[in-house]
Amino acid sequence: MKLTSALAAAALALTSTAFGQSTCSQYSPCYREGYCDSDAMFCLWDLCDPAKSYNATSCWQPEGCTSKTVGFDSSADVVAIRSYAGSPQTNAFLSVFEPNNALVAGGNMVLQMTYDAANKKGFGATAKSATTIKYGKVTARVKTASVATGVVTSFIIINEQTGDEIDFEWVGKNPAEVQTNYYYQGHLDYTKMTASSMPDTSAAYHDYTIDWTADKITWLVDNVVIRELKRADTFDAASNTYAFPSSESRVSFGIWDGGNSGAQGTQEWSGYPTPWSASTVYKAFVDSVTIECAGGSSQPSESDGGEQSTDGGAQPTDGGNGGEHPEPPKCRMRY
Repeated sequence: MKLTSALAAAALALTSTAFGQSTCSQYSPCYREGYCDSDAMFCLWDLCDPAKSYNATSCWQPEGCTSKTVGFDSSADVVAIRSYAGSPQTNAFLSVFEPNNALVAGGNMVLQMTYDAANKKGFGATAKSATTIKYGKVTARVKTASVATGVVTSFIIINEQTGDEIDFEWVGKNPAEVQTNYYYQGHLDYTKMTASSMPDTSAAYHDYTIDWTADKITWLVDNVVIRELKRADTFDAASNTYAFPSSESRVSFGIWDGGNSGAQGTQEWSGYPTPWSASTVYKAFVDSVTIECAGGSSQPSESDGGEQSTDGGAQPTDGGNGGEHPEPPKCRMRY
C-alpha cells in the first residue's frame, strides 16, 4: 500500500526517514512508509512498522478480537482514521485513506469511489476493523459496486506487515461472480484464485462468510459452502512450510479502480477502461458485519506483531506471482 498523494503532502511536514533507518522522534514515534507521526494513521497496529519506529513500544498493540455484529446504525461505526482515539468499542471501522470516502448512510457502511482527475483514475476507500482477529468467523452482508467494468470491491482479512490475506473480491467485468483467494507471507500466487457464479452481486445483498480456523478456511455465500482450503494441503516441500495464512489480522473492505490502474494484468482481470464522468460515483454497500471470535466472545491478542511460520522451514523464496494478474494486495487496497 502506498500513501495517497494527500497523505504524502501532509506528511512532508513531518519527520521523515532516510536509507531505511528510522529517524522518528519521541514526539512522532510511529513509522509508516517513509514518514513518522503520532496518530492512528501511523501508529495503528499492522499499519505501523515497529522495526523502523522510534522504539519497540511506539506502535500500538493489536486489540484482539471481540465477537459482535455491527449494523451501521450510528455514524460513529465508521470514522476517519485521523480522528480515531483508540476506542474500538465506539468506532468499529476506520477509513484509512485521505480524502475519506467511507461513511455510514441508510444503515450501511458505504464505500465510495470518485474520479481523481490528476491521476486519471478513481480514488476509492478502504475501511479496516478497529479490532484484530486470529481465527474465527466473519460474515458480511454486501451489495457490490460491480455496476461497471473496472470497479473492484473487496472483503478481506489481512495482515499488512506479514502479507497473510484471505479474500472475497468482485470485479465489474463479471458482476455475476464472486472470487476467492488467499496469500501467505506476501507470496502472490494468483493461480489460487477461484471464481463462483451467482446472481448479479450489485443488484442485491448477499451474506459472505470467511470461516478461518487453524486447520481450514471455508468460504460461504448465503450459508452455502463455495470453497474449502485445508492447511494440510498447503504444504510446500521445497521450503518445508505450510503456506497457510496464520497471522493476526484485521477485517477490511475496499473499493478501487482496477480498470484504469495502468497495469495490464489488473485491467484484464477487472475489465477496462473504467467509465468515468465528472459526476460519476461508484458505491459498495455493507449492511452488516458479524465477527465471531475463535474460542468465545473475546480473544486476547498475542501481541506478537504477526505470527511467523513455526513449521521449521524457510518461507518460499522464489518470488513467483503465478503469472501477471492484479496488483499486490497492499496496492489493491489503495484505490
